[in-house]
Amino acid sequence: PRPGPPRPPPAARGRALAEWTRQARATAAPGAPEEGSAPGIGLTAARRALVVSGTPVAVARPYVATLAPVANIAVGDETPWGVAAELAELVPDTASGTYAEGATAADVLAAAGDRTIVAVVRDAHRHAWMAQAVAALISARPDTVVVEMGLPRARPSGAFHVATHGAARVCGRAAAEIIAGA
Repeated sequence: PRPGPPRPPPAARGRALAEWTRQARATAAPGAPEEGSAPGIGLTAARRALVVSGTPVAVARPYVATLAPVANIAVGDETPWGVAAELAELVPDTASGTYAEGATAADVLAAAGDRTIVAVVRDAHRHAWMAQAVAALISARPDTVVVEMGLPRARPSGAFHVATHGAARVCGRAAAEIIAGA
């Protein structure tokens, strides 16, 4: 094979990319969405990645129970995930709570009262306590909506099950839209 033209050193390529990025931002159309904002490509991909099972439930007064795993080196505490904030934007009377390992379905049921429960889990296949809590919630309240974020490996459960195939903020937004019927 013939050798191509000589490539600049990596540092020069990095500087060239940084300059190109500055120029692209400076010439972007006014009002163009920024990276990560709706209706950006990330939200479009998140909407397409959803897998929905069951029958949509009318969620007028949701209680979002986020069953949160312990943060790890890959996903720290500062990384936002879930659907509570996103659903609250779409359904004004949304209430929510976050539950750590050791929390039970009784804790969620007490906080939810008569609201429709939206149980949000991330990588539930790795956390037995989450799977047990969700099963108990569905047993007590068959209308429970389950949102499985991260790597969806659990069998769909609940009256309505939404698998997001990710845990980024856009995944939460896409799930919230489906739950709210938006």
